[in-house]
Amino acid sequence: MKLSIVLSSLYSTLACASWVPAAPAVSRDLEPHWQKRINRRQGNSTGEWPYGPLRTKGRDIVNSRNEVITWAGVNWPMSGETMIPEGLEWKSAEAILDDVVGVGFNFIRMGYAIQMIDEVYDRGGEDVPLEVAMIMALGYENGTKITNEIIEKNPTWTRETTRFEIWSDIASIAASKGVYIHPDVHVGKAQWCCSHTDGNAWFDDVDFNVSNWRRGLSYVATWAKDHPNVVSMSLRNELRESWNRTDLYYNWETLIGNMTAGADSIHDANPDLLITWSGMQYDQDLSALTTKKNILTAPCYKCTAVRDAKRRDPVFFDLDTYPWAHRIVWELHLYPMSEDVDTGTCDVIEAALYRNGFNALGIDPPAAGCEIMGDCAPAQRLTPVIFSEFGNAQDATLYNSTVQNCIRGYTERHGVSWMMWSLAGSYRIRSGVQGLVDTWGLTNADWTGWRDPETVEGYWKPWVRGMNLTMA
Repeated sequence: MKLSIVLSSLYSTLACASWVPAAPAVSRDLEPHWQKRINRRQGNSTGEWPYGPLRTKGRDIVNSRNEVITWAGVNWPMSGETMIPEGLEWKSAEAILDDVVGVGFNFIRMGYAIQMIDEVYDRGGEDVPLEVAMIMALGYENGTKITNEIIEKNPTWTRETTRFEIWSDIASIAASKGVYIHPDVHVGKAQWCCSHTDGNAWFDDVDFNVSNWRRGLSYVATWAKDHPNVVSMSLRNELRESWNRTDLYYNWETLIGNMTAGADSIHDANPDLLITWSGMQYDQDLSALTTKKNILTAPCYKCTAVRDAKRRDPVFFDLDTYPWAHRIVWELHLYPMSEDVDTGTCDVIEAALYRNGFNALGIDPPAAGCEIMGDCAPAQRLTPVIFSEFGNAQDATLYNSTVQNCIRGYTERHGVSWMMWSLAGSYRIRSGVQGLVDTWGLTNADWTGWRDPETVEGYWKPWVRGMNLTMA
């Protein structure tokens, strides 16, 4: 019986959009089927671009030829309910990547959901096909329509092409164009991110199963072996206090315990990958780690107090004691709507950036801002730091946005790699709304062009050129 007919009969019984037809559950150590088919070469270790594996050297990321690598890129969301990159119903993957390269970007941060891997295990190791993914998220009528549109724009795919096969094709096309792909664990349960109440906020939140998270990291790290341009992946996006569960310990101690375990999962599966480590409070603060403060007493916005901290021996995080120390890259975010960071002037923004983690670059503290803020301790270890998210409406307000232009000047002056939010000018489904248009996306709603061609030419392209990127 045709798949869509089967799904039609099942659709009326669906309890939630994340349900998929499942084979019996398998043990956690069962190797997913696609892993049995891939070439087991270590794709990151080659004599060709990207000259992997990459590693850290002081404040820099370097390749196997000891060349310093700098990135400027964009976030391409794929963590929504369909768990397939946005925009493919409007334009082919090849054409979208041509647009990305046309701006000069050499890096794509692709946010995914751990649910994507959970569903592979739920189905006995088989990944979810395109048509199933669309119908489960969008309903039968619109899911079938979008499936047909994706296949029309990408004729090498079929209804049976799976999520990871699509991601693999995108990674391969990107490699042919000299573009790095960076898998980013955006959420546990597929949905729009982020808030204190979305269930994805903190370890063991209602939709943040820590065991599944580590399993997912290992799975994607293994998948990356077949893609030489996947040289890095993240641990978790925008950690924050959960308002759903009040029994969780939101503090530095819990962060370090879980993130080191996550790094072990990635490194054990694929020791050649760089690992990006995000901070507290929506990835705004890494200060206790870069300054090597006592993690029991280090200041932290909204953190759970360690009541007996003064009676306990100090605890310090020493990155150099871990086998993946030379693979860690700190990542930070900043938006104008920050709860706790003053974004009123560039002086105070730069002081906050230094204090919250960019001190690890070994740069001088910004005198004007640090005089105001009074908290600009130097880092205790040089480590690369990247700006993996920031954003603004894609219009002329870019030119007078304090946060945007402070970040631009900061990255150009200090050689900081960055990824803007985001590529997507529309979403198949977001926060329950199908076909949602997003004015913060670079593309227009139907992905046929840029939302604001003038700012692409006058703002983004000059910024990319100013970064003196390492190109293929």
